[in-house]
Amino acid sequence: MKQKEERKVIVIGAGFTGLASAAILADAGYEVTLLEKNDRPGGRAMVWEENGYTFDMGPSWYMMIEAYENLFSIIGKKPEDYYKTIRISPSYRVFFSENESMDVMDDINKNYSLFDGFESEGGKKLKKFIDQSQKMYEIALQKFLYKDYWSFRDLMDKSLIKDGLKLKIFTKLDKYVKKFFTSDKAQKIVSYHVAFVGASPPTSPAVYALLAHCDMNLGIWYPMGGFGAIVDALMKAGLEKGVIIKFNTEVSKIVVEDKVAKKIITNNGDFEADLILNTGDYESGEMELLEKEHRSYPKKYWEKKMIAPSAFLIYLGLNKKLNNFLHHNFYFNSDWDKYFDQLLGSNPEWPEDPSIYITVPSKSDPSLVPPEGELMTILVLVSADLEDIESNREPYFDKILEKVEKISGESIRDSIVIKKIVAHEHFKNTFNAYKGTALGLAHTLRQTALFRPHHKSKKVKNLYYAGHYTHPGVGVPVSLISAQLACEKIIDDVKKQLV
Repeated sequence: MKQKEERKVIVIGAGFTGLASAAILADAGYEVTLLEKNDRPGGRAMVWEENGYTFDMGPSWYMMIEAYENLFSIIGKKPEDYYKTIRISPSYRVFFSENESMDVMDDINKNYSLFDGFESEGGKKLKKFIDQSQKMYEIALQKFLYKDYWSFRDLMDKSLIKDGLKLKIFTKLDKYVKKFFTSDKAQKIVSYHVAFVGASPPTSPAVYALLAHCDMNLGIWYPMGGFGAIVDALMKAGLEKGVIIKFNTEVSKIVVEDKVAKKIITNNGDFEADLILNTGDYESGEMELLEKEHRSYPKKYWEKKMIAPSAFLIYLGLNKKLNNFLHHNFYFNSDWDKYFDQLLGSNPEWPEDPSIYITVPSKSDPSLVPPEGELMTILVLVSADLEDIESNREPYFDKILEKVEKISGESIRDSIVIKKIVAHEHFKNTFNAYKGTALGLAHTLRQTALFRPHHKSKKVKNLYYAGHYTHPGVGVPVSLISAQLACEKIIDDVKKQLV
């Protein structure tokens, strides 16, 4: 049996999960090579630069910062060793119509006053809701998020069951929220977060109410330089630990003999490995890289799963400053039930009046744009089951931009100097994303914890997985936790000489 220091580990994918995993394993003494099919790191968080405008093409919402701090602490570092963070104030602006907008503040007491304007004793109700959300968060953090699940035995612990009931996992989020608030506006503000982890208030467990605590108590932050600064930090940390990174290297097959992965075949040569950690798209990793007999999850498994939405994304560089937007902005459409049914229901369609997320990071970070310029990204979540045809993108762009201009009262179209539109095909082609999903598996009760794909292959002894398909799930902070859990499993298996 080889010593740990002699083990060659191949990590597939240089997104957040892959970069974090590579750094952890290299710090633990393994010889790590990281393979990335694209020409740059970041995965969905890759950066695009054009004529002085710097776009984060993926995540832009920096919360649960203790997950980042914990990740860096594993390798003896701190986030501030690499990048600076600021707290966004106000946290974000919400548009309910073209005549009504309001700001959610980074001061919880001011938000109590805001909610008093929604309904009688709205502030008192918000305090009670946030207090319960905080308790959920603390339980989840201590008992669930950093714990892996391999069998039903892992769920049978009495204290775990007791804590699970406190997390309201058998109650739907929309019903839970309605126990606190009668106002439609209040309900939307405390439950919108779930859409960005690939679910909806009617389908997700009430435990996701904990995100309201992350929002209003822990705050919304921003890494100066954008999420690309975090990507650079993780890559630099890995390189400092000895990680070898190979870009433009696409994996086409994992060769397995006697239930052991022997080598990886790529367009840039073959790589032998003692251990493989795949942080790319899970479905693609199983269905395209492995022969049928080595797949843990067959085609039928994926066909039965509720897939999280894709995204219609508009990246705009403007030659003027905007007056009516903050760094983060939301438009909440009036008919949420219809919209979420279009996203995750049985009859998907391009929504006529979707909710929209608009980020203008240059409000906080002028380094992203030329002088007097502005950076704007517009995100519309859309069903992964829709057909993304290039000829349809421009008409839909016109529809969405018209809505954004109308609700904000701000002229945008005549100031565009940089423009890029992506949707399903971008996620399919760039990341091998199943059905072009932007987020992976939706967060429903039947797709949580034990019921998500495992961190270790059931068929190949030395093959592991990490990322947003696995536990804990969708979002950058929990993807970093997934990296930690997968690495812990690898290190433990090596220690026990199981691989």
